[in-house]
Amino acid sequence: MGPLWIMNIVISLLIAFALLYVFKTYMLTRRIVRSKFVNSLLALTGIFLVQNVYAAYIFYSMAWDYSADLAYPLLILNLLGLAGFSIFAYVVRQ
Repeated sequence: MGPLWIMNIVISLLIAFALLYVFKTYMLTRRIVRSKFVNSLLALTGIFLVQNVYAAYIFYSMAWDYSADLAYPLLILNLLGLAGFSIFAYVVRQ
């Protein structure tokens, strides 16, 4: 397993842990404000959480069979996902 695959796995897991924090925040908000919007945010966060945990698993599985030639483009996609999540987290905190 090469360093690019490890970076992919670590980034996916970092996003997943951050999504757990956002999910917890939305759950606390849901206790106060029961609305369709908050429920939708919970569903969206849950889907992204499952996606990133599954991505970490897939990266781990692929790391044993594929070279860094495949890991590099996936790392770019993963970094773009991290940037998108960072913007999402920043907007949510405002």
